[in-house]
Amino acid sequence: MLSRRPLTAALALAMAILSLTADHALLAQNDIYGAWERVLSSYVDAEGLVDYGALKANGMEDFREFMDVLAETDPATLGGKDEQMAFWINAYNAIVVWQVVEKYPVDSVRDVGALWGLVGGFFKNEYHIAGQDMSADNIEHDTLRAKFDDERIHWALVCGAFGCPRLLDRPYRASTLQDTLATQSREFLRQPRGLQLDRDSRTLYLSSYFDWYEDDFIAVAGTVIDYALRHAPDDVAEYVRANRDALRVRIMDYDWTLNEQSRGPRGRRPVPR
Repeated sequence: MLSRRPLTAALALAMAILSLTADHALLAQNDIYGAWERVLSSYVDAEGLVDYGALKANGMEDFREFMDVLAETDPATLGGKDEQMAFWINAYNAIVVWQVVEKYPVDSVRDVGALWGLVGGFFKNEYHIAGQDMSADNIEHDTLRAKFDDERIHWALVCGAFGCPRLLDRPYRASTLQDTLATQSREFLRQPRGLQLDRDSRTLYLSSYFDWYEDDFIAVAGTVIDYALRHAPDDVAEYVRANRDALRVRIMDYDWTLNEQSRGPRGRRPVPR
């Protein structure tokens, strides 16, 4: 009788090879952000400001590589919810930076893709993403807001202006997505462009985000104030709760100035009210 051991060993070897192949395929999927990481780490500083001039002069090979990756990747193949959210956040931020670099030098995204003199045209320009033509608006409203129902994306999507949250110097990745979104929420609402309290006039000033996306925050916390207090500094939250009946709420003007390094640092820029 023939021994069954050679067959068993061959089967074990085949299974090992299949396992390694699957592992390599998963690694390849998880490493789709390599070129984007090189762009961000090289041309975005700790404040989230971009050296657009240097990127346009020296970083476009990596940037084109990542735009090709975005065009060819089906996010449904990347895994679960966090993998797909990370893909779309990175795609949005890349589209914004790409458009600015295409037209640079500019003073504001308002100068790019103008639509009857309004800023909206910038967010409606289409690029090939995930096998279809999509704009930043498509990604934000039709995909992230519609399908993932997580208001924290507003602190991750960066529209190329000083009024925005900070553009990270690294890609969003599924393994750290939840912690990063939580950190970004706290960070934005602990800085003057996100929230300010004037105790003398008993006025709470909030970013324009709370006007634009009011329903998203109400759905989570009941009111925009209650949402803001979840992430505000402790002393601000304590004062607001103690004086809420007498408190006025005002929405601040948005600073559309381009978020480039030469216009920083952020701390020297007045926050418009």
